[in-house]
Amino acid sequence: MENAHSLIKRVRRIEITTRRLVDQLMGGEYRSAFRGRGMEFSDIRTYQEGDDPRLIEWNVTARTGIPHVKLMTEERELQVVILLDLSGSLRFGSMNLTKEERVAETAALLALAAVRTGDRIGMLSFAGDVVDYIPPDKGRNHALAVVQKVLSSKGRQEEADIDRALAYLGRVIHRKALLFVISDFRFKRASRLLGAASRRHDLVGIHVFDPREVSMPDIGLVRFRDPETGATRVVDTGSPSWRKSFSSMVAQINAQREILSRTCGFDLVSISTSDDLVLPLRRFFELRRRRRRH
Repeated sequence: MENAHSLIKRVRRIEITTRRLVDQLMGGEYRSAFRGRGMEFSDIRTYQEGDDPRLIEWNVTARTGIPHVKLMTEERELQVVILLDLSGSLRFGSMNLTKEERVAETAALLALAAVRTGDRIGMLSFAGDVVDYIPPDKGRNHALAVVQKVLSSKGRQEEADIDRALAYLGRVIHRKALLFVISDFRFKRASRLLGAASRRHDLVGIHVFDPREVSMPDIGLVRFRDPETGATRVVDTGSPSWRKSFSSMVAQINAQREILSRTCGFDLVSISTSDDLVLPLRRFFELRRRRRRH
């Protein structure tokens, strides 16, 4: 287990590292990509031709004898919750980073981006069940506490159960929130709750993957170990039949993930352990911003 001094050093290091990334991300993309949770009352003025009759303030109108309307502005403050997958499949890594490390880095970046815009940030980690939960709150110290919890969270030799995480979240979050599900989306069972969570909240899936999960070079005999079950097997990566089977499996996994996103109605962005972290997020936020304009 990591001692307190080592953990504090890691938190400080990742804050310094992500500060540059947050600055790159905060060129308007994050702010404009996500709406507040609704409209809030800001003022009253006299009715003008073309105003929406549904906004008439009847009490003031009756008292003054002159039609008045309510002025509404979009709520800017968001309630942001990061759902952090700690299942065993995220321990895999063929480059400089494991998927688990990229998930933590992404979560830290989003936490610091949220606090920079004055949003409330919370975190729920899960594997086979809920591991930890930090309720949404504001402020840099709170965001750093979330980052610290993210960095100190240990992966588990378990499969991910997203429905248990969402069921728990449904009991503790009572108003609309922006949910970031950061995972490799290797859920073994069909989800019953992702669609409902997407309709109730603004849900964004961040799919983290390793390049070797998509394309495996011919490196001869390799021993693979399933990080969730512990089972091992030796495969010949040069075997034509194995390579064909591997390609078919990759295509099936990709198709299932896309179908899940489409049928449940949430946006999905993919981030590799070998690529720049900010670039795919900036592209995604820009796409969201353009969709809002239309």
